[in-house]
Amino acid sequence: MSHLLISSDGSGQAQAAQEFVASLPFRERPDVRLIAVTPLPVTLSEYYVEDVLFQQAHQIQNTVVAPRMTKEAERLKPSFASVTTDLRIGDPANEVLSAAKEHPTDLIVLGARGLSTIPRLLLGSMSDYICRHSTQSVLVVRTSQHAHETDRHAAVSPPRRILFATDGSPAANQAVDRMASWKWPAEAVAKVIVTHQLVTAFGVEIVHVDEPYLTAERLEAEAILESAAMRLKPAFSQVETANLHASQIANAIVQEADTWKADLLVIGSRGHGRWERFLLGSTSLGILHHAHCSVWIEKLSQPLAAS
Repeated sequence: MSHLLISSDGSGQAQAAQEFVASLPFRERPDVRLIAVTPLPVTLSEYYVEDVLFQQAHQIQNTVVAPRMTKEAERLKPSFASVTTDLRIGDPANEVLSAAKEHPTDLIVLGARGLSTIPRLLLGSMSDYICRHSTQSVLVVRTSQHAHETDRHAAVSPPRRILFATDGSPAANQAVDRMASWKWPAEAVAKVIVTHQLVTAFGVEIVHVDEPYLTAERLEAEAILESAAMRLKPAFSQVETANLHASQIANAIVQEADTWKADLLVIGSRGHGRWERFLLGSTSLGILHHAHCSVWIEKLSQPLAAS
């Protein structure tokens, strides 16, 4: 992984995202483009013209955003091969996506929440939009409520509990192989889960499946888990596996991440076979909204680099 695009808006979550990604044990230090997008001011009058709005945005950018970005870039430089800044004016989600297209980008990094009077505004719009429309993998960082709460340096510690939700799809396999190639701390552990969907009505399963099919499904899940675990074992001190069944895949994955106290939840952007519509749509976005930890969504934008 050679090129990261990190979005910054000056919020605590954005700073946490920078510290989180700086702590990841990349095999080689990547190049970073730190982007800040100044939105056009919201007008309450029809008499405002576009030039005036751009002038106001430029003033905010020059007096507030640019000095902050300079400080953030200086703080990040020791952790990365290079750090450049990118100041833009416009819609934050669209500008981040444009920057990802204009410059080499392997991963887009976002804070779970930004500076807003509506707490979930960034999570509900910017992160959703970017995750839906980007061709690059996306990391949405949320400060974990679980481990290391008493450690004031926890934000800069590498994640120690990594949960992989997989179905054997190419994107999920790429995520496993990517992180299996990193050098994780000795105390880092991993868990791999496969989740099957049960179709229910009023809490009662309404789809009867013959035993041969269930056996084949179980064997397939066990093969997926074993393959992922074997690839992850050289990188982690401990690797667990679990085969889960639930009526709502997203809820089951989020609950498992919460129960297991994961620091990072890793999923593929597109599922395999009959699960495809769930992982691409409701599952990935449902996980993004409700997980209590950071979420990495792997996308098959290009062949896996040894990074």
